[in-house]
Amino acid sequence: MTRKPFIIYKSSAGSGKTYTLSKNYIRLALKSKNNYKKILAVTFTNKAAEEMKSRVLQMIHNIANGEEKDLIIEFSKFYNVSPEEIILRSNNLKSKILHNYSYFSITTIDTFFYSIIQSFTRDLKFRGKFNIEMDLDFVANEVVNNFLSTIKKGSDISRWLTDFSKDKIINGKDFLINNELVKMVKNLFSEEFKSLSNDFPSTDISKLVDELKKEIYLVKKNFEKKIKSQSLKILELLKKDGYDVNDFKFKEKGIFGYLNNLSVGLINPPGKRVLSCIEDNSNWINKTNQRKGEILTLIERSLKSELLILIKFFDDEFLKYNTANELKNNIYSFGITGILKNQVRAYRDENEVILISDISELLYEVIKDDNIPFVFEKVGNTYKNFLIDEFQDTSHYQWKNFKSLIEESLASGDENIIVGDIKQSIYRWRGSDSDIMENVISSDIENDLQNITHLNTNWRSGEKIISFNNMVFSSLNRHINEKIISDHIGKIYNKSLVQKTNDKMLDKGYVEIVFDGNKEDKINAAKKYTIESIKKIQDNGYNAGDIGIIVRDNKDAKIIAEVLIEESTNESNYNYNHVSADALEMKTAPIVGFFISIFNYFSNFRDRLALSEIVHFYYIHVLNSENSDHYSLSNEEKLNLLPSQFKNNLFSISRLPIYDMVEELIRIFKLQKIKNQLPFLQSFTDLILEYKQSKGKEITSFLDWWEKNGNKKLSLSSQSNAIQLITIHKSKGLEFNFVIMPFFNWTLDNDSRGGKEKLIWVNLNSFNKKFDFSYPLKYKSSHPKTLFESSYINERKKAYEDNLNLMYVSFTRPKLGLLINAEMMIRDDIKNVS
Repeated sequence: MTRKPFIIYKSSAGSGKTYTLSKNYIRLALKSKNNYKKILAVTFTNKAAEEMKSRVLQMIHNIANGEEKDLIIEFSKFYNVSPEEIILRSNNLKSKILHNYSYFSITTIDTFFYSIIQSFTRDLKFRGKFNIEMDLDFVANEVVNNFLSTIKKGSDISRWLTDFSKDKIINGKDFLINNELVKMVKNLFSEEFKSLSNDFPSTDISKLVDELKKEIYLVKKNFEKKIKSQSLKILELLKKDGYDVNDFKFKEKGIFGYLNNLSVGLINPPGKRVLSCIEDNSNWINKTNQRKGEILTLIERSLKSELLILIKFFDDEFLKYNTANELKNNIYSFGITGILKNQVRAYRDENEVILISDISELLYEVIKDDNIPFVFEKVGNTYKNFLIDEFQDTSHYQWKNFKSLIEESLASGDENIIVGDIKQSIYRWRGSDSDIMENVISSDIENDLQNITHLNTNWRSGEKIISFNNMVFSSLNRHINEKIISDHIGKIYNKSLVQKTNDKMLDKGYVEIVFDGNKEDKINAAKKYTIESIKKIQDNGYNAGDIGIIVRDNKDAKIIAEVLIEESTNESNYNYNHVSADALEMKTAPIVGFFISIFNYFSNFRDRLALSEIVHFYYIHVLNSENSDHYSLSNEEKLNLLPSQFKNNLFSISRLPIYDMVEELIRIFKLQKIKNQLPFLQSFTDLILEYKQSKGKEITSFLDWWEKNGNKKLSLSSQSNAIQLITIHKSKGLEFNFVIMPFFNWTLDNDSRGGKEKLIWVNLNSFNKKFDFSYPLKYKSSHPKTLFESSYINERKKAYEDNLNLMYVSFTRPKLGLLINAEMMIRDDIKNVS
């Protein structure tokens, strides 16, 4: 039977996808002497690419030495040659790769795309020199600063910003307008925005905002006028004959009260009580009403028909009215977005840069006309086989680019392989879309060319963990009430994806879920649970290095890092040493604040606040004293409270190069004795040394640099026997003997923690044909019904998928034990599922 050349491996957690991809790379490389030069394998991070390279080289080495006997036999059968021939080819392959390492093409998608872009500067019509700008945070801040510097008092933009700021404050968001604007600029870098930017207006944005405001006003005014007029008409018919609210069922909460509210502008669609009056005339009236017969006659003669007219107004126009209200709430965001988009374009042109976020889009412009041979000629290599790891993380532009390359390869009969797991798609915020793997490739690539294989054995986890996860995730959709969401989740998590256990892990594993703490004490409950779990694991003979603590975000990581540092100073029987790339920003550490205060004081000896902060740190952290009387003292009196070596040598210390100064301060204040600050002290001194070597030794220039770059994370040196504290997004692809989850508390709909705000983009032509462009709306789980209901539903489907995928990634990291601290609010949901 002919082998289908487009191989799709649909994997699950721990199912050996990296091994599978590495094995297939070697199989293809063994085809002929130089075939390895024609293979491109890509993944998403430098770390993953390096790990795959190491894996491939190690496997080649093992095969060349006659090990990996199963693979040798598999390859010999595939190529119909002897096992000895496979060993010989592997030795040759090993030698060729080591001597021509630049042709060993296992890299990241961005690196590969960047290499092509570099070769096409003329074809992309760049003027003069250009650079790739990697630091999007820097660009966003520069764009916002340029934008704010051009605003004139009393201008349209000035008024937009004022209203925009008021809205943010009312909704409890960041009152610092710069921060919100930076977030908006970063949204412009997203692939979601790029995909609709052609639909975003490029004309005079101020004029467009004015036109839209007028249309919104007219829609609202006309609807409210109709509703008010019709409700008053019905009320007048009632009042003319002397009826009042007491004559009608439910009084103020019934039909009479509803009409009264409409007449004064309190617009709400008719509810069950009002609609029941259409079904049965008796639902209008109190049963005890003495004039019941008269009212029923009036209802039949005129009231019912007038109420039907009112209800029809709602049926025909309320959606558009609601839509106008939602558009009104976001009109200034729309206007500001348009201005910022133009500012980003101007920044690119003036600084002659390409943003790293532009690369996939630019590359598509190069290869969309199917000129693939020309592309390879420019790059200097012709690839025949493409292998893509973590395919569920692919974005639409990335797939469009690879689709062209893969179609060219398939047309020549060459093999291409993708590996992915849509249940581990957790990077939608940076452009990935699991629907590409689930649906798009099946329509883009001919079915006759596709060979789909499911990797359904879990080689990582113990049987009890696998059984628990099988049970939980295969039944998730049955516990989601909204059918359209339930059906969507059911396609991702279903019984066909239940995993098998590796024989070596039978009867192993441990799962614990503790429901502890309400919203008020969840932080203390999480801290307590973490420490108790660490003790339990170490009491059973395991090391700190066997433990991974997985949290949702950096805020949670900070909480846990602090309690681990605190416990490490109090407890000598357990190892709380930990490493984390996510836990703490250095600027939040008291010891770092102490150094910054000293630098500020040395820059201005009259800085009373800086001196107070120095004394405060000295009392609290060095002397362990709660005395705060120093705040009212003079500068001279404050200095007398500090070590004499500092006070007496103040000026000579202030003139030292910055690194020498830091070392001298550590010695004078005995900072090395503050155990819970040692990780911060080490990281900060490393940073000072790095700054001195690359930028200079003056504290004034350092303070300027710190103002812009002081949000660096604490970098703890790697330790072989240390707990790993890590966010879910960073944990993907990793495994730990034991996983502790201190905060299992997130919702399934969009998470609003940290002031996050999800925008959905809609086209306004359904609101009015003359507004045929994209427009941002704030997503709300309890949103009013609008003309854009399908967009809200699609976002909710994706939000549920995102949050369940985060749960899946977390639950599938452990080999031996999964320990979860869940909030009481999700207890019933978990019990129902498990």
